[in-house]
Amino acid sequence: MNGHSLRLRLLGGAVAWIALALVAAGFAITMIFANTVEQDQREDLLASLDRVLAAAPVDGTVTDIRPGLGDPRYVTPGGGLYWQVVDLGNGAMAQSRSLWDTSLLVPATVPAKPSASATLSSMIGPNGQSLLVLSQEIIVQQGAASRKLRVAVAEDTAVRGRDIRRFAVDIGMALSVLAAALAVAGWLQVYFGLKPLGAIRGALEEVGAGRSTKLAGEFPMEVLPLVSEVNALLKNHDRSIAVARARADDLAHGLKTPLAVLSATAERLRTKGDEANAAVLSLLGEEMAERINYQLRLTQLRIRSSEQALSASLDQALIRSVAVVRKTGRGEGLFWKLDTEKVSADMDPHDLMELIGVLLENAANWASSEVRVSCRLNGTLAEFDLADDGPGLTEEDIAKLGERGKRLDEKRSGTGFGVAIAKEILELNAGTLTLSRSEAGGLKVLVRIPANAG
Repeated sequence: MNGHSLRLRLLGGAVAWIALALVAAGFAITMIFANTVEQDQREDLLASLDRVLAAAPVDGTVTDIRPGLGDPRYVTPGGGLYWQVVDLGNGAMAQSRSLWDTSLLVPATVPAKPSASATLSSMIGPNGQSLLVLSQEIIVQQGAASRKLRVAVAEDTAVRGRDIRRFAVDIGMALSVLAAALAVAGWLQVYFGLKPLGAIRGALEEVGAGRSTKLAGEFPMEVLPLVSEVNALLKNHDRSIAVARARADDLAHGLKTPLAVLSATAERLRTKGDEANAAVLSLLGEEMAERINYQLRLTQLRIRSSEQALSASLDQALIRSVAVVRKTGRGEGLFWKLDTEKVSADMDPHDLMELIGVLLENAANWASSEVRVSCRLNGTLAEFDLADDGPGLTEEDIAKLGERGKRLDEKRSGTGFGVAIAKEILELNAGTLTLSRSEAGGLKVLVRIPANAG
């Protein structure tokens, strides 16, 4: 997958939204739990405060208070739970054993009334810890006299803070597992959701390989419009090619009669002794006939994409083509030496036969006595070469043929149309053609085509 992958985009979007949603959910759940813990903490402090208030003496001294709070942390020095009662009149103080030799510095509340509600505040404890303090000032009547008492209970916030942090870690781990499960579910959804696109790709490969003329198969309704449009384009493409080939055939057949008339005229001129004009007309007729045949053969070539994998047996194609050409007029008088090994080329079989055919015809036309043909596998390339003992080409001509934009069909009649067709075929199949002088002095053609890995 790459940056433009639809699967990667969908999966990335799903993972991002899952992560964002679970982080938000984890934060919200932790906050709700923290608020619940803090509410429980306040209610516990209020209950403890009520018990201390209930134990406040109507007569006697403050030091006689025994609230009877059952939590052992009230009697453990530094246990985290504390209570304290101060007589604001004489300064007498009663406190929990957990305070040991320290005291709570609770701020005063003004005014103090018997019905005044408790005040919740935060303060620094005697040992530097953070405390949540619930305090209330009350007035106790003793006959005609009255006493003002300040009652306070406190709890170390670190105690329940640890519970909140532990809960946050636990919920984070649980949500991480959930995130992994949802990511897998998202991947499965993307995989199965995009699987029909793989079927479309397979159908396109069948069309590209020439095994089908349209996208065939069962597709989801969401992609049926796309399939229909592609099939319509393929149909129009095939129709356009058929029409173009038909028109090319019609044009060729239509020109045959004028060419025949031209040839007959050249013969009449030659009969009358006008050799110069007869030669011009004959040469013109031959040139036109070869150009027409050249273009007709090009219309039969098959355009393929770079993604398309084809297979053709190179050695068998050479053997069959040599067997055919050696039975022709020129081929019968030549010695053919064939040296092949089993090689498969990444090329359409029809195009390969056409390629070999035009090169063999060219070699047969120019060879003096023999043509040598061989093929082999060279790494990832399938190679074959043809060498004749004819006049060949000069080094200057070979150099010109390699120039960019130079066409071989600009040569004189019979010296280039075959090679031109071969170049057209190789351009469609990622192949190369190299021309050089053969050991026998003629022309050597070396062809390299990607080998078929299958």
